Amino acid sequence: MSGIVFFKSKDLRMIRDFYQDKLGLKLWLDQGKCMIFEHRGMLIGFCQSEVAESQGTITFLYDSIALVDAAYLRYQDLATSPAKLNPAFNIYHFWAEDPEGRTLEFQYFLKAGEQNPGQDVIEVLNEDPAKPKLLLTRLLPEKAMNELKDFFEVHANIAHRNLSKTELIAHIADKAALLCLLGDDIDESLMNAAAKLKVISNYAVGYNNIDLQAAKARGIAVCNTPGVLTESTADLAWALIMATARRIPESESFTREGNFVGWEPLLFLGQDVHQRTLGILGMGRIGQAVARRARGFDMKVIYHSPHDKELDFAAERVDFETLLLESDILSLHLPLKPETKHLIGEKELKTMKRSAILINTARGAIVDERVLIRALQEGWIFAAGFDVYEHEPEIPQALKELPNAVLLPHIGSASLETREQMGSLAARNAIAIVQGTEAPARVV
Repeated sequence: MSGIVFFKSKDLRMIRDFYQDKLGLKLWLDQGKCMIFEHRGMLIGFCQSEVAESQGTITFLYDSIALVDAAYLRYQDLATSPAKLNPAFNIYHFWAEDPEGRTLEFQYFLKAGEQNPGQDVIEVLNEDPAKPKLLLTRLLPEKAMNELKDFFEVHANIAHRNLSKTELIAHIADKAALLCLLGDDIDESLMNAAAKLKVISNYAVGYNNIDLQAAKARGIAVCNTPGVLTESTADLAWALIMATARRIPESESFTREGNFVGWEPLLFLGQDVHQRTLGILGMGRIGQAVARRARGFDMKVIYHSPHDKELDFAAERVDFETLLLESDILSLHLPLKPETKHLIGEKELKTMKRSAILINTARGAIVDERVLIRALQEGWIFAAGFDVYEHEPEIPQALKELPNAVLLPHIGSASLETREQMGSLAARNAIAIVQGTEAPARVV
């Protein structure tokens, strides 16, 4: 048995814009005067009426505290309460409203014995009042941890989740250094609470999670970890290229589920990679490393960049439209800036070949995720492979359900050697700034 919860609505166009475009729900059925949306098996219907019906609560379930926090950051303009623990029901949630006044709840049920967000998850790993203090937002590989502890008194988040903004602010006041991740929002409000902070060392190449102007105004150095993850990220981009082109995840699941009964001429037909055209958008370190690997597949390489690049392999610089029109595989390697947000949208996806593949190991918001879902559903392009997402760690259910989307959990740099090198560089950056010497990789 299955069922649908229905509500009356005065404005179905507004409802569609909100539930499909804003919340990312899948449009399950559209019958003109009646629309039904799906969220993880739950069906929510809206029918045209003279009067809107707003009684009751629509509850969206999540799988972790971190996902509720991510949803809160994304939908903060809709929220009517902060994200918090309700100990009476052992749930972590926040309330919001839709455009017609319906109550929405975004909720996670804590598991038995699970550490709740009201508990302090910061632990001093090596108490030593003589050392400067560092706040570490997630534990790092052992080598980097030892480097940090040699110089700092390390106050570390020991939970398997990101710290909330409230937790960050509560623990930053007496810290000389902050070593953080891309998922940590390091804004002006946090810096205002950090009177002793000298350095923000980001455990990533990117730093769009940090307000650089606010840091510069306060004399706080910002550092990152470029170079050390180039080759590993390029390897992963190629893993996504092969997986999407040859439909590897679909085929693997099909086989594991016992559906393979013998060779078939039309079984899981994909796209060739060899002798095709690889397009690179952003020919920096990682873009070049990805392009360099194309030589083994006898591919033509084209790229779009503001300026010609001195390269040790054959590649043609083209304008943006030509890149979209001619690429069989388009791989993104741009930083996220105001001018690159949603650079790949409806116009761009419709310009690409219907047989084309889009790969993103850069930043999720470079692609308009809402439009990408439609593009994959309607066959504007063949497939997409993503390691990053627009509202990470939240991934729209509609995107998860697409067989022509290969989705990875941001593991571009996830080899032991690379993560150790990133950790070591992040540690050396923080140590250098606190010592008053030049950091290996300083942004501001």
